[in-house]
Amino acid sequence: MSEEISRGQERAAAIGAEPKITATNRAPSPKAAANTEIDSAPTPKTVAKTEPVPDAASRPQHVLDSLLLIEDFLRYGFRSGRRLVAGDAAFGLGASSGAGYDAAGSCNSVPDEDRQARLDAIEARVRQCRACGLAQSRSRPVFGEGVTAPQVLVVGEGPGAEEDRQGLPFVGASGHLLDKMLAAIGLSRKTNCYIGNIVKCRPPNNREPTQTERNACIGYLLAQIEILRPRFILCVGRTAAHSLLDLNEPISRLRGRTFTFQNIPVRVTFHPSALLRDESLKRPAWEDLKQFRALMDSMTDDQARSSVAEE
Repeated sequence: MSEEISRGQERAAAIGAEPKITATNRAPSPKAAANTEIDSAPTPKTVAKTEPVPDAASRPQHVLDSLLLIEDFLRYGFRSGRRLVAGDAAFGLGASSGAGYDAAGSCNSVPDEDRQARLDAIEARVRQCRACGLAQSRSRPVFGEGVTAPQVLVVGEGPGAEEDRQGLPFVGASGHLLDKMLAAIGLSRKTNCYIGNIVKCRPPNNREPTQTERNACIGYLLAQIEILRPRFILCVGRTAAHSLLDLNEPISRLRGRTFTFQNIPVRVTFHPSALLRDESLKRPAWEDLKQFRALMDSMTDDQARSSVAEE
């Protein structure tokens, strides 16, 4: 009987199981009992306090947000507030709701002074930024200009000579034309728009910013978008559209289509400087603007009807 019990214990040990003790088995020796008591004592691992684990529904977004946060601090030195909206849909997480808007299309969830304070903090970082070579040749960085609760965010490529001198976006000949284009559809940087650029410093000789320069600077624009939460975005020029939407199609294939960026509708048209170089582009640019205005009106009307229905 003793030999059978020993063989049973050996087989149990081989498969990591405790031998079954029955009334017919021998009582364990004091040494074996001591070993059993030690083995059954709780280990630090079983009693240690653990952090709560995200549930299955939130875990994919938790991982994505953590990766974005790490990248933001490594590349830009601050949190840009980005979210992988396309990734959300892929993981079945739904889209981020963003800020609330009233029937007129203005952001109403954050006080103006709070948004301005956050913008000022990021602008201070831009003035100190040396992330790319453009900082060496700039006179002034060009952060942006406009209201802090805009209906429309206008995104351009980068500053020109006059913008570099004044530190304001779109103030040269292209800027004067842009103001006229916006006014034609009821928009203005003084009342309902904010104007910014992909890069905040002027490329030498007004050349197109390189991919490295865009990557070094895009975080500032993303942070502006997160703070401003515009109702619509208008990209003027191929570079602005490619950088913001991560596309590489020619502008002829981008015009006339509605894209989304963080749940914000985006439309694309020509850069004003292109219209100054080629006046034949003014007619299609005007068509773009009329379509953009129609999009704004249709979505505002839908939201207003929805608000009335809820009441």
